[in-house]
Amino acid sequence: MKIAYFHKIAAGLIISVSLTSCFKDENSPGYEYMPDMYRSPAIEAYIDYGEVRTWIPNDSLKNRLTALQPPVGTVPFQGSNSGNVYLPYDRMPTKGMDKTHGISSVAYSDSDYVLSALDKNPLAFNQENVDKGEVLYNRFCDHCHGEKGAGDGKVSVSSNGLIVPPANAFEKEDGQMFYSITYGKGVMGSHASQLNKRERWEVISYLKTLAGKEIPSVQEVVEEVSLKDQLLDQVAHLADEGDHKLELRDLVFKTGSASLDKGKSKETLETLVEFMKTQSVSIEVDGYTDNTGDSEANHELSQKRADAVKKYLEKNGIDADRITAKGYGEENPVASNDTEEGRARNRRTEVIIK
Repeated sequence: MKIAYFHKIAAGLIISVSLTSCFKDENSPGYEYMPDMYRSPAIEAYIDYGEVRTWIPNDSLKNRLTALQPPVGTVPFQGSNSGNVYLPYDRMPTKGMDKTHGISSVAYSDSDYVLSALDKNPLAFNQENVDKGEVLYNRFCDHCHGEKGAGDGKVSVSSNGLIVPPANAFEKEDGQMFYSITYGKGVMGSHASQLNKRERWEVISYLKTLAGKEIPSVQEVVEEVSLKDQLLDQVAHLADEGDHKLELRDLVFKTGSASLDKGKSKETLETLVEFMKTQSVSIEVDGYTDNTGDSEANHELSQKRADAVKKYLEKNGIDADRITAKGYGEENPVASNDTEEGRARNRRTEVIIK
């Protein structure tokens, strides 16, 4: 009897605690038990601060602004390859733009438009960026500036002289075009809300072709970029699928030998050593030859040349475990072996970042 009576008391206490622990909010479909277990206690983008962490309203906090602008100078996340494209733009609008273009700013500068001529396009001038810029130009610009940038777009022609874009706007410096797209210029308003920073630079890439600038070949682009920058670019894309091969173009061996020409190869070798000392990566050095002579001998020569680079790195303080050397002989040609130029391109040393 005593045990049964005790069980009844215990059951009653459990039921009481359970009922008093639950409550029903008028906005909820049912009773809730421990709502903090599944309702986010974090402050969300849009929220009533009077209800944070409690169901008891706090009238003094109601109607407080919650969706705040990010701090000045912060950079939005735009992926791993955003680089310096999205860095804060430090050029200020001119004071008159608060009236002519409705530009409100924390500061103004009447000299920044002139100084913006010093700003360079951070995007590579290549076919990909030009093609993207052309699409954006046709969408946002040609109705005023015209198909070829001559200021004869349909809107301009039909405006009875009220809208007269300059016929040579594309001849301005890259930075000044970026400034004008960002803040507006003359009768043109700001396009910052239509084009993000990368897109503005892409449009400018296309505008340079209207000014007659020719898109460089892949070979020319590679030669313009320093070896160190190319190596660091590979590191930035290590997560991407596939190998990232880079030819050591200024790495020179004596003819028919695995002996490095230290004079001609010095800068390349020193850059490779510096890179390995500052980056926690491993590399594979691959040697190649053309198809002249015996195939087996070519394979042996390419292996010795790859080994020579590996030994140089080891001698200059790079751990041997971080370097693999492979010789491929005349395999995987990048050009035809029917011409001297093609054979010269096939005699190469490549590096793969791992």
